[in-house]
Amino acid sequence: MLRYFIAGNVWLFAALVIVLGREVVRTEPVRYAFYGIGGWFTAGGYAAIVVCCIVLGLGFLLAAARRSGRDA
Repeated sequence: MLRYFIAGNVWLFAALVIVLGREVVRTEPVRYAFYGIGGWFTAGGYAAIVVCCIVLGLGFLLAAARRSGRDA
């Protein structure tokens, strides 16, 4: 279905933007921020956000692929 395909691409694009927007705001202990704004995240917390976006994106794309197989 088209909406699942679009949602999957949006989540994967969000993951890409989050990865590219990572900025080190503190070195000891290491803390990251999204383009230097908002709260500070640990390395594990920032990676968890990225992984969640990727998993959601791949889940939606898998749903779209399964759904298009049924419609054919």
